[in-house]
Amino acid sequence: MERQTLDRLKARPLRTDLDVTKTAIGNAVQPSHRRWSWLFTIFKIGLSALALALVLFWVDLRAVWEHVLNQSPGYLIVAAALFSMQIVFGALRWHSILARLGAKPAARESIRLYYISAFFNSYLWGAIGGDMLRAWLTYRGEVSGKTAVNSVILDRIAALAGVAILTIVTAPTYLSRVDNTLSLYVPIALAIGGLAGIAVLAQLERLPEVWLRARFVRLLHSLGGSVRLVFLNPKAAAPTLAFAIAAQLALGAATYAVARSLDIDVTALDCIVLMQPVALLANLPISIGGWGVRETAMIFLFGFVGVPASAALILSVQLGLLSLLIVLPGGILWLLLKPKDRVS
Repeated sequence: MERQTLDRLKARPLRTDLDVTKTAIGNAVQPSHRRWSWLFTIFKIGLSALALALVLFWVDLRAVWEHVLNQSPGYLIVAAALFSMQIVFGALRWHSILARLGAKPAARESIRLYYISAFFNSYLWGAIGGDMLRAWLTYRGEVSGKTAVNSVILDRIAALAGVAILTIVTAPTYLSRVDNTLSLYVPIALAIGGLAGIAVLAQLERLPEVWLRARFVRLLHSLGGSVRLVFLNPKAAAPTLAFAIAAQLALGAATYAVARSLDIDVTALDCIVLMQPVALLANLPISIGGWGVRETAMIFLFGFVGVPASAALILSVQLGLLSLLIVLPGGILWLLLKPKDRVS
């Protein structure tokens, strides 16, 4: 009897004082974390609801319905194909970053994980949940944790760089078509600042060794090295930025296709240029899936090229619904993963 009791005690994992302390801290912090999470969720719901309410108050809903009644469905099919291309280009952008960082996943696997990430980014209340999941699944695929996390961060930076490059390149042509108001120069200034910021991030690799004792500083040091490796080397930067620009061009082309289906008088260049700041604002984790923020931004920005508020509203709503539809296969790919590879 005593021997059986001793065997059970040996088989049972011992809990150290540190384990007990961590459990106690976790139990104490959890209610506070939940409280702040709920408060932030309520804030995002409130912001989306307020923005949508203001938009609906400003816009002539009868004119919105007229655009829908006269819509050509053929262009929606083209827009859906372009949205799918945007996801593939984004996946290849991330794949090129992984390859430069030393990971060697198959392109098919990169597209699969990116599609899953796009699904969760679209359907979660925020815009980074899918990115965290992508980093985790990459790590589970026998890629180091540092490489997995840095690759996702660099992918976000590359996407922003694609937006910045397109904004700067198309700015002269666009400004020649509209009135030179100060607000139109803000995206150009942000684009230049964003590209300069990449060069600044690369300098984090030069942090003094004395500072590397802190874990956070070591993470910044590692990120700086990865930025330098990917963005300051022409052979690595060329494919990454090419795919980033291609993804943004696909977004602009999809917007133009939906606009044509609604018979909205707007050019392809207008859509390409104006959708860059719209995408940035919609992806901020301050609203529910970008709803409300995207509509407000599109009504304001497309107003510069003479698009009525009613037309900009239905264009924004249909883009949002179409993007939700296109990323649905990512949810199916998630369900096809082995249960042990999923995270809750």
